[in-house]
This record gives sequence, structure tokens and C-alpha cells, in this order.
Amino acid sequence: MTPDSFLRYLRNQLKLSPSEIRLPRRGVIVFGSGDFELFRRALRGKRARWSQWQCIGHAGRNRIALERSQIGGPAVATVVEEMAVRGVRDCITFGACGSLRADLPIGSIVLPTFAFPDEGTSRHYGAPRRPRPHRALVDAIRAACERHGLRFSKGGVWTTDAPYRESKRKARQLADRGVIAVEMEASAVYAVALYRGMRSASLMVVSDELGGSEWNPGFRSPVFVRAKRRAMRALSDALSRPWP
Repeated sequence: MTPDSFLRYLRNQLKLSPSEIRLPRRGVIVFGSGDFELFRRALRGKRARWSQWQCIGHAGRNRIALERSQIGGPAVATVVEEMAVRGVRDCITFGACGSLRADLPIGSIVLPTFAFPDEGTSRHYGAPRRPRPHRALVDAIRAACERHGLRFSKGGVWTTDAPYRESKRKARQLADRGVIAVEMEASAVYAVALYRGMRSASLMVVSDELGGSEWNPGFRSPVFVRAKRRAMRALSDALSRPWP
């Protein structure tokens, strides 16, 4: 089974035209229904006839594919695989992360420069020990954040399949090695993108703090919500501009 064979099956079952399958070069993946709707409006996106979680919109003159994925490496890897065979060459994920440092409170913006893989999906793609996003896309997002006056932190992210098995000891060890946040998708995204000849990157906002004496959640915090919207505007700006 390959992504191509699944898409052929989908086309036949849903009677889709080639134009409904084909996607533009640039794609964005989000992980929540609220984020999808906010981004869809920002891009003036039109939903696919056959899927409420896919749309094509515009950032400036650039056509952008937007999809929502379920959380976790296996789910997002499937989305990236299918985006690749549908025409996406540059893929950016936008979501939340947990902070591992006391100086990264809720609402902080994280621009990952590498991932520490602690999940199973990337192993199936021959991933390097430290999967990395593409430098050109990281630079484009960095420049957009700077244009919008957003403070951000660059560093590694710990990608894990098991959020309830994160130990303080391991978090401290990784923090000492430049890992500043924890999440569930980045290493899988970077591994699949590298395997498929795509470029990928991520932008994240801290939703909860794990660097203190106990867990501090902030998923509904106004600070978190405002930071996500500001980061989303910066990412839309990055998507609207030419990339190397």
C-alpha cells in the first residue's frame, strides 16, 4: 500500500476529479478544529467538497493548502505522505508545545531547529538521530516573526508518543542538550518530509509549562490564545512571500 494507491482508491470511491486531488506547492498542517477555522479564514480558504478539514486558500499571491491532522506522529505522517503525492513540496506545521524551561512561560513562541525523536514513526523512514527542519523555511518564519515584532526562542523539541511517560529526569537531561519544548509530531514530520524530498518546518506556541516543580496547563489561557493568533498572522505573512 502506498499513498498513491490510497489516493486512487479515494478518487474512485468519491468520484473526484484530478483538480480536486492536486494541491499547491505550499501546505500548512494544524492540529485543532479552532486553529483550522482561524487559519482558513485568514487564508480565505475554500473547503474541499469531500473533506471539511481540507481547504485551499491564498497568502498574498501564493496558493496554500491547509489541512487538519489528528495529534501524534502516525497521524501527521499520513497527512504529510498524502500531501507529498498531491503536489505539496513545502510543509509547515503549526501547533502547541509544552515548555521545558522556566524562562519559556505560557504564550512563548518556539521555532524548532531540530527534534529529539522519542516516537516510533520516524524510525520507519530512516530518520537521522536529530531530524531537522529545512533551513530556508526556518529562516522565512524567523524573518516573519521579526517583522511582526514577535519574540521567539529557537532550539530543539522533544517528540514523544507517550505524554504521560515524560519524566522530570529526562526533561532535565534534554534541556541541558538544547531541547526547550516537548510535543508529539515534529520528528515524524521532518523524517517523512526528508524521505519524500519535501521541505518542512514548524512554529509552536507554549500551551503548558513542565519546567517547574509541577505541571502548569494554560490551554484556555487568554495569553496562549492571543499568542497563537499573533503567531498565525506572522506565519501567514511568511507564506505570502517568496522563498529560496
